[in-house]
Amino acid sequence: MGMRSPEAPSAEPLPGLDRASALPYHEQIYRLLLDLIVSGRLAPGEKLLQEKEYASRLGVSLAPVRQAILALAKDGYVTRTRGRGTYVRETKVGAEIQLLSSFTATLSATGLPVAMRVLSAETVPADERLSAALGVAEGAELFRLRRVAYLSGEPVVLLSASLPAALFPGLAEADLEGSLYGLLERRYGTVMTSARNVIEVVRALPEHAGHLQVPVGEALLRVEAVTLDQNGTPVEFSQVLYQADRFRFEIESHPRHGVGFRPAPTTPPDGTTP
Repeated sequence: MGMRSPEAPSAEPLPGLDRASALPYHEQIYRLLLDLIVSGRLAPGEKLLQEKEYASRLGVSLAPVRQAILALAKDGYVTRTRGRGTYVRETKVGAEIQLLSSFTATLSATGLPVAMRVLSAETVPADERLSAALGVAEGAELFRLRRVAYLSGEPVVLLSASLPAALFPGLAEADLEGSLYGLLERRYGTVMTSARNVIEVVRALPEHAGHLQVPVGEALLRVEAVTLDQNGTPVEFSQVLYQADRFRFEIESHPRHGVGFRPAPTTPPDGTTP
């Protein structure tokens, strides 16, 4: 028996609703769908039926179905994409992230399909903040690269990097959809050796929300860093915005050996991993 395409909605049989229960229909529907997800009968990446199909099968109006699916999305069990439908959310990233390693290689280590899309690659003048961070004159040319990282076709990270253009001539013409750090090492002999990182929770601005397909105001994890090369020269100012419901950082520290960061899967309230 062949496997169903993730794009084909699941036809998993649904139990009926308890019409005599004091539990509202939307809560019953939430629990029915959650049971299908937790049990694996609705697999990660699998598409749910349309709301009207669930309503027809369960003999209810659209309103409780929509309320139940919105609650599943809010709790991190499903993801809703305009024009595509509602899908069971993929397992959250749980592989180790070393903030100075290749971001592309780090995501690839999760075993999920990874893609990187370049939004822009341009030369811009250094403003006061970037001038101070990178030790260049205000107005000096910087190469700014903005990209979106995808896991299993879903945009999960928005990356921005600014580098002194004088140090990396011709960078705009290179293949920028792979590892940036790998490219800098191969082409320019630049090895990233240390960084000063600041991690905080921010709210998605309209331009962030559009690229990450999240609501404006959604919580994001932001990591800003100034990265030094093997000579101790600051060569990159980066800003990375993570979908907060796809990543969780565990911090492991050792005396005299610095701090390591590791994202781990979070668990829903019932203790299962989505």
